[in-house]
Amino acid sequence: MKSNQLIILCAALIFLPCALGCGGNAVQYPPPKPTPAYNPVMTDYLLQPGDNLDIKFFYNPELNENVTIRPDGRISLQLIDEVKAAGLTPAQLDEILTKQYSKQLKSPIIAVIVKTFEGQRIYVGGEVNAPQVLIVIGTINALQAIFNAGGFTPDAQLSSTVIISRGQDNKPVARIVDMGKAIRGELTDREYQLRPYDMVYVPKTTIARADQFLTHLYNFIPRNIGLGFTYELHAVEAD
Repeated sequence: MKSNQLIILCAALIFLPCALGCGGNAVQYPPPKPTPAYNPVMTDYLLQPGDNLDIKFFYNPELNENVTIRPDGRISLQLIDEVKAAGLTPAQLDEILTKQYSKQLKSPIIAVIVKTFEGQRIYVGGEVNAPQVLIVIGTINALQAIFNAGGFTPDAQLSSTVIISRGQDNKPVARIVDMGKAIRGELTDREYQLRPYDMVYVPKTTIARADQFLTHLYNFIPRNIGLGFTYELHAVEAD
C-alpha cells in the first residue's frame, strides 16, 4: 500500500507543473520590472555672470568685441539692444546674436568664444566640517567637493549622501550615492561626478523618503537659493 501511495505522489509531482503551466486557467505572473538605473543628463556649459567672451564676426570684423557678462546676466553689443547671455550655452547665444544681427547685416556669421570662466558654484552642506559654496574651475566629483568642505564629520552617514543635479528639461534630479563605496573605489567616477550648481548634502541618518530629504535639505541651503521644483530620488549602486 505504501508503495502505491509513493507511485501516486511521484506522478502528481511530475504532472502538477504541466497542469498549472498548460491549463487554460493557469495563473501567469509577470516578470519583475527592472529598477531603472540613474542616467544623468550631461549638458553643455552654461554661461554665467563674470564670464569673458569674444564675439567674432566673419564678414564684419569691425564689429568684433570682447565683453564680460554683467551681474544682471546681460551683455551690450554694437547695433543691437542688450542681450541676456547668462544661462545660455555659447551655441544658443550665437543663434540669438545671429538672429538679431540679421536685421542689420546680410547673412552674418558669428562665433561666440568663451575666453575666461568665472567659476562654477557647488553647494556642499550637512555633516561636513565646513559647509560652504565652492567656486570650481574645471571638473570635480562629490568626494573632492566634500574634502574641500573639510571632510566628513564623525556623525556623517556616508551611504546616504544626496546629490542634486540638473536633469531633463532642466528639472533638478536628486540621487543618493554611497560615498563609502566611492572611497573604497567601488563606484565609477561618473556616478558621483558633479556639474555646475550641483548640491551635495551629507546627512546624519539614511534618507529614504522624499519628505525627509526636503526637511534636511532646507536646513543647509543658503537663504537666497530658491527651490521651486519637484525631484526624483534614485539610489546609485556599484556596477
